[in-house]
Amino acid sequence: MPRYAYEAIDDYGKKVQGALMAPDENGLRTALAGMSLYLIKAKERAGDGTGGAFRKKIKREDLIQFTFHFKTLIGAGVPLVSALGDLAEQTENPEFKDVLQDIRRNLQSGATLSDSFALHPRVFPEIFSNILRAGETTGNLDTVLEDLSKFLTWQEELSGMIKQATYYPATLLSAVGGLIFILFSFVFPRFLMIFKGANIELPAPTRVVIAISVFFRDYGVYLVLSIVAVVFAYRYYRKTESGRLATDGWKLKIPLMGNVIRAIEISQFCHYLASLFRAGVEMTHALFIVEKLVGNKVIARVIHESRDDLMAGGSLSVSLRKSGEFPPMVLRMISAGESTGNLDGCLENVSEFYDREVPKLLKKTFAVLEPLMILILAVIVLGAALAFFLALYKMVGSMGK
Repeated sequence: MPRYAYEAIDDYGKKVQGALMAPDENGLRTALAGMSLYLIKAKERAGDGTGGAFRKKIKREDLIQFTFHFKTLIGAGVPLVSALGDLAEQTENPEFKDVLQDIRRNLQSGATLSDSFALHPRVFPEIFSNILRAGETTGNLDTVLEDLSKFLTWQEELSGMIKQATYYPATLLSAVGGLIFILFSFVFPRFLMIFKGANIELPAPTRVVIAISVFFRDYGVYLVLSIVAVVFAYRYYRKTESGRLATDGWKLKIPLMGNVIRAIEISQFCHYLASLFRAGVEMTHALFIVEKLVGNKVIARVIHESRDDLMAGGSLSVSLRKSGEFPPMVLRMISAGESTGNLDGCLENVSEFYDREVPKLLKKTFAVLEPLMILILAVIVLGAALAFFLALYKMVGSMGK
């Protein structure tokens, strides 16, 4: 059934925007009239929807609170339409309130719960609507909502942990770069005039520092423009399929950080797949969803190839092993899950392992990077200071002769 992004008004003249499934525009008009809404304009949306008229992204904290309360209401036997209406009234985010009211209107028009959520992919990730669809099929809606609540909470904790771990190194790196630029662009060139007036042969370290200072002074603007150009070129290259694949491959090979990135991606893979499989989503379809959800293109390609092998009658663990991207422990757990029929349980065990391992890896990595950056800063500043002191010492010595 086609999906329409619409704009309408209610009995009080208030404008309402949303997305609704209807056989045609006349059917849309009729469905809206049944909800005391009067169509102003509508546009058909292709595929699974584009988020309707809602463009802002909702915070994950709002999704977590909504999922928890929605699960509680459904578990208490409250009808879906009433539960969504209550939650829409309680939410303090006006954009999220409009989204929930739009989902409620879709339910009232006869759409399924999962299809109503799928109309808003910018708000609810694809895994959300797919797990809901599995819950509707199996009749375990409150159970899958509880899993979704835990899953979203894990995502928020992981995101917060990464931000907290990277905040100090990023700040320190910015400070180091800024200080180096100021020293070589403004501070050291002032000494250049002093040394030029002295009839002495400058030491080699001093000549190097002066050359760098002159370069920053004369070509600093071009250097900044070059850096900006490289950043834009990189972003453009990342938008291509081959560029995304290549840069994501480089990320996995970065010393220290590569191990952290791989651990996070594998943790996400296991969490996504365990949640979908436990909800009742068929394995090949679950892999299709996970492929689009993981952040690293190299890991996504491995998942795609594993899905093809699985459809051809192969084994997931064997296919993943061929790629060389998954650690032996993960492969053993997946193989054990396939053998015992408890794949979701084994994936959950791997997820719990990485939930403990990722924080450790982050701490170890930044415990090395932070003193390394401080050491680099100290070497640059002390080296430059030593170069100028050597020149001053030589200049003062020549005056005494």
